[in-house]
Amino acid sequence: MERNGFDDVAVADILAEADVSTRSFYRHFASKDELVCAIYHREAQRIAEQITLRTKNAADPVEALDAWLSAMLAVGHHPRKAKRAAILASPGARRAEGYTETVLAALELFAEPLRDTISAGRAAGMMPLATDEDVELLQSLVWGAGGVPPGRISQRSFEQSLAMVRSFAHRALGIRDT
Repeated sequence: MERNGFDDVAVADILAEADVSTRSFYRHFASKDELVCAIYHREAQRIAEQITLRTKNAADPVEALDAWLSAMLAVGHHPRKAKRAAILASPGARRAEGYTETVLAALELFAEPLRDTISAGRAAGMMPLATDEDVELLQSLVWGAGGVPPGRISQRSFEQSLAMVRSFAHRALGIRDT
């Protein structure tokens, strides 16, 4: 898919590249669409597990927020992750049957640790302006700043993007930086 794009890759190409028999492929996947959704789901689970671990290991909700922001921005700024994200968000991949449901499930996986972080931040009085709606807004902010939407390349470095998003998120949630 990386070489040919989603639309131009055939199941036969995938089988040859993976050195897998047709029978073996179809034992696991009904179609190329199902394969791309499975790959997307697997990648989302990996990222969500890393994010959850980083937020749970944070000293406090503000540190957890910063860990979440950093991990999510890395998807668009880390070369390997950005390449995978671009393939999985390509126009052809987005047309795959089940794609929308897969993306929505991934967004929920990413939102859960942020939702927990914001809830803990409100309870601790560290995020006095935070609301439940901030989860979706912060996800959108991070994706945009990280250059994740297909064809949109961030002109900022990871550090610049993180500083910009962190500053905005802290102000929006009412965090007082010390």
